[in-house]
Amino acid sequence: MVEFNELEPTGDLGDAAAYRDRGRDHLSKEEYELAIADFSQAIILNPSDAIAYWIRGSAYLDNGESELAIADFSQAIDLDPQDVEFYYYRGSAYLENGEYDLAIADFSQVIALNPGNLAANYYSRGDAYLSNGDYDLAIADFSQVIALDLLNADDAYYYRGDAYLSNGDYDLAIADFSQSIDLDPGNPGTYSNRGTAYSDKGQYDLAIADYSQAISLDPGYAVAYYFRGLAYQAVGNETLATVDLRRAAELNPELGNR
Repeated sequence: MVEFNELEPTGDLGDAAAYRDRGRDHLSKEEYELAIADFSQAIILNPSDAIAYWIRGSAYLDNGESELAIADFSQAIDLDPQDVEFYYYRGSAYLENGEYDLAIADFSQVIALNPGNLAANYYSRGDAYLSNGDYDLAIADFSQVIALDLLNADDAYYYRGDAYLSNGDYDLAIADFSQSIDLDPGNPGTYSNRGTAYSDKGQYDLAIADYSQAISLDPGYAVAYYFRGLAYQAVGNETLATVDLRRAAELNPELGNR
């Protein structure tokens, strides 16, 4: 049970601020339960403090309690419906919770309220569209990110490539994964995804080269072994296919059941 004796609360708003400040300190140390307890005390003393609800929601979200986080972010929005941070964080919680339509609605509200930080906001909504299977809309949002922030576009190229791949637009997917690799050559997932695009096009030698590069960067990358094994099968190299598929199953037994 959390004790609050050292603050000697008197019930005024100064105590609410003290609890909120101490809660922030706990949150910075990833002491989530202590942070939540302090923010709860701050809310009891000042129920109209939208920031206290928002930051308690952040603590809940970091602690893996997304439903409680959503409730707090919603309360913060009710108290201050013009604060874009509240919508952004609730959208992030909805996204984590798999409630993609609600996440999209919140990120759209952020874009409407905050035209000054569009790249990050389009990126978040693009992520929600991609997760929801709305590939064309995801492509449009990631394209906005690339146009607005080309220097930091490696992730946007990566995820737009994912959307193109899901749409069956393999050449466009390959082009985007290649752009992402140029900007960040150390990401094994990008090579693996480009390998999948090559494989889907029937270009198995290029696919094998990309899966091999992914494995070189991450020797424990089970999915890359698995798909390289399938590519080896496609070109008739059963020996190497068997080696890769066995290694994939060792690293991830679920892959052995496919």
